[in-house]
Amino acid sequence: MAISPALVNSLVGMLAGSAQAEGEHFSLMSVHPGTIIWTIIIFLLLLVILTKLVWKPLLKVVSDRENRIREDLERAEQAKAEAEKALEEQKQALEQQRKEASEFIARAKEEAQAMREQLLEKARQEAEEILQRTRRQLDEEKNRAIGEVKKYVVELAVDAAGHLLSKSLDDETHRRMVQQYIDGVAAALSERH
Repeated sequence: MAISPALVNSLVGMLAGSAQAEGEHFSLMSVHPGTIIWTIIIFLLLLVILTKLVWKPLLKVVSDRENRIREDLERAEQAKAEAEKALEEQKQALEQQRKEASEFIARAKEEAQAMREQLLEKARQEAEEILQRTRRQLDEEKNRAIGEVKKYVVELAVDAAGHLLSKSLDDETHRRMVQQYIDGVAAALSERH
């Protein structure tokens, strides 16, 4: 609240009027007991008015502002602490995700390696089974062929022996028959293969 110039002039006029009423000449440098009393009364009156109207509201505004500033600082500190906590939690979550991703990749590699080894082992077993089956079939075919050749050779030998016994053999006939027998065995073997 500003003091208006009219109020100051009025107060100075009152002081001057009281000094002139006493018959003295008014000067700002002169000391008058009435002026001192009026000055003290006006000062105390202004002090009471300013205390009631200005000082208490001003203190309340300052106090409220201090409280708001303190609360804002506390909220800012709390927000900072929460932000730091959230940042730390995010760092931990990110680190956890990286760790889980690394573990997942390692497990996937291990599983892929195990699957590869299983597939290779299965392929080896199947190849071995095919090889064994083929060997058995070849052995069976070989044994069957040998059996047929033996049977045929026996038949030829029996036939040859029958021819030999039925004829009296001279050297020339004997050679011819042996040659025919050999040619017959060779022809039979070539037909089978």
